Amino acid sequence: MRGRLSLVLVLLLSALVQTVPVSCAEPIIIRISDWQSQSEEIRVDYFHDLFQRLILETTPKYGPVQIERVREKFSQGRLLAELRAGRLDVTWTGTSMEREREGNPIRIPIDMGLIGQRVPVIRAKDAAAFAAVRGVADLKRFTACQGAQWPDFDVLAASGLPQITNVHFDKLYAMLRAGRCDYFPRGLAEVAQEIETYGGSDLMVFDRLVIAYPMPVYFYVAPGQDALSRRLEEGLRTLLANGELRRMLSTHPSTRGAFPLERFNDATIIRLPNPNLPPATPLSDPTLWLSVGSVGNGPS
Repeated sequence: MRGRLSLVLVLLLSALVQTVPVSCAEPIIIRISDWQSQSEEIRVDYFHDLFQRLILETTPKYGPVQIERVREKFSQGRLLAELRAGRLDVTWTGTSMEREREGNPIRIPIDMGLIGQRVPVIRAKDAAAFAAVRGVADLKRFTACQGAQWPDFDVLAASGLPQITNVHFDKLYAMLRAGRCDYFPRGLAEVAQEIETYGGSDLMVFDRLVIAYPMPVYFYVAPGQDALSRRLEEGLRTLLANGELRRMLSTHPSTRGAFPLERFNDATIIRLPNPNLPPATPLSDPTLWLSVGSVGNGPS
């Protein structure tokens, strides 16, 4: 008799647990980097806000999350090491073959490829010289400012474009002003906010020239976080399908400066190959990418 009662109790408790809504479960803690930008002066909260939106979008299925921002500032080269060490659960960065060997990317470009659509910030007095640029051969006459550890360095180097680097973002603008380099190629979605902080009458965004190459920014997830990977991918595909990802890019304070993209229709577009692009990059899916110029949507 006692055995029967015990079995009935177990079955009742099991049914009770199964009927508890997912949303009532205890939230799990997800640690993300508080690495909003290259500099202390500029906050780029688009990626944080997108992550929070994805969590909200998927909470009914996967349950609540408590997001914990890790305040330490990491270099790009160290972000994936922090994931592997278990000090972060998720971060975002531009991809490369080496980075995908080290980390677990969700292969949906969370800025729809805009980081690889770059306009040069130049000294205003050099505008006429840059107006004469029509291709890579012309661009080789100038030296680019570039961040150390950025995968973009390898892209420009593969096309033989001269570069000078620094690990400190703000010093790159100082180097441009001092004439140590001639242009600083910046992503369409980031340059407007940067020029407000670092610009002046001596510098200008030369938006009649775009240097374009495929450079997806992905969410990278720590080893063993398979449920989180599935959750983020499902959320991203939902926001892509309903147009919300593009809407966020075009309206968010950190990224809206790139829009409308049609204003670049008459710009000179120099398209560069990315030799470090992993074979699994979803270049053939035009719904994942935005680009400028007459080719319309699709990766550069």
